[in-house]
Amino acid sequence: MLVVIATLAGKPERRQDIVGALAKAAAASRGDAGCLSYAFAQDVEDPDRFVSVETWEDKASLDAHFTQPHLAELFGALGDALAGPADIKTYETSGPLS
Repeated sequence: MLVVIATLAGKPERRQDIVGALAKAAAASRGDAGCLSYAFAQDVEDPDRFVSVETWEDKASLDAHFTQPHLAELFGALGDALAGPADIKTYETSGPLS
């Protein structure tokens, strides 16, 4: 199983655009084959920082996710709304998270 953690810093004037884009992408991604969970959260101390946490059955599922139109739409929406590049890390776990 893979865990993906993405951290984003947004521009304050684009905060609502980012929230909308992340919510739309999360909802669509939950329907992707191999997606076990997909959620995002907004930092309580810095409302312009976001983290996305995803779990995937395997690398093939994650690779297929990156080809989905809703992910291309997300990257397009976030392009000029972010204050810098997203930090995306992928981890492999030995079993279910609980």
